[in-house]
Amino acid sequence: MKLLFAIGACGALLFVAGVLHVPINAAVVTGAILIAIAASRLSGAPASSPAHIIPTLVMAIPILVVTYAASVLPLNDYDGRTFWMLKAKGIAHDHSIDGPFFQGQQVEAPRNDYPILMPLDAAAVMLLTGSLDDRLPRLIYVLVFVGFALMIREELGAWPAALFAWIPMFATVPEGGAMSAYSDVALGAFTGGAFFELVCAKRPWHCGAWIAFVALTKSEGLLLAILLMIAGAVVFRWRVLIAPSIAIAALIVWRMRIPRGDEENLFALFPTLPHKLDRLPPAIVGFARHFITPQWGLFWLAALIALIFLAKRDLALSGFVIGGAFAVYLAVYTVTSWVQIDLINSSADRLLMHVAAPALYAMTRTTLKE
Repeated sequence: MKLLFAIGACGALLFVAGVLHVPINAAVVTGAILIAIAASRLSGAPASSPAHIIPTLVMAIPILVVTYAASVLPLNDYDGRTFWMLKAKGIAHDHSIDGPFFQGQQVEAPRNDYPILMPLDAAAVMLLTGSLDDRLPRLIYVLVFVGFALMIREELGAWPAALFAWIPMFATVPEGGAMSAYSDVALGAFTGGAFFELVCAKRPWHCGAWIAFVALTKSEGLLLAILLMIAGAVVFRWRVLIAPSIAIAALIVWRMRIPRGDEENLFALFPTLPHKLDRLPPAIVGFARHFITPQWGLFWLAALIALIFLAKRDLALSGFVIGGAFAVYLAVYTVTSWVQIDLINSSADRLLMHVAAPALYAMTRTTLKE
């Protein structure tokens, strides 16, 4: 958990610094990294547990394969090269998150207003190495995958972590997995961090920080962050809302300073939902088809069955996060101006990654109860 928290904290700190017009240079990056490491150490050590050699080896195999592949193969996923890593290079070159790159004065920057927590982490590596080469920065995305697996191990045990590491959607899929520079693995990891803090119900400040990371990672992250803030307010009351409120306010200010990207304005489209309800049934059918795919196997079928057998509190938390995310995504598929089935097929498997941690929790809790 500490590794993931440090990655999220570094990106979030650099984002707030950028909004305050602090130059994003090597010195500022070093300071952000040191603060992030210190903050992660305050998150507390996990309880000690037996070594569990066999599941650890099972978990290690895909991690080693992914790490090796990312170190020798060039980055070749479209979104990673065109959106995420390009933003990192723009930040490292301009030392700014609203400079010439984001003003459209250097290159055409698709998805200009996508949240940039992960590109800031990648830019940090570029600034520290003095190179815009993306070979080292892409290992940040591998570290997120590793950190996600370790977090699952800390929270749920060795075998659930081994299962997670072998899910093809995370380990091997070239468009969205750990070997790409997409931000979906990171969004799933940060959502998982917030979810486990909600389950623990002891550390509102840490939960708020995780939710802030969620908001700053992807466009969908803002909607997920709102869901998590609602759950957090029920569990912790107002204290959990401070960090995500700062993050969302910073995100709004940043977006006001730069030209809007070519992404749909979902908040403007949501009011049209009552007039497009005829598109909801095909959205449900199209989304449901992705519950059993080669990328996921029977994972989601098992997770949905497990939800039925959860105890009341576990069902309330897991069901709210998973069901709320599904409802939001189905609403997006309903109001979108894109060809609906094309958008579903290109994004559904990645959207399922965002709530994989609550799904694993549901399966684990059901197994333990039995």
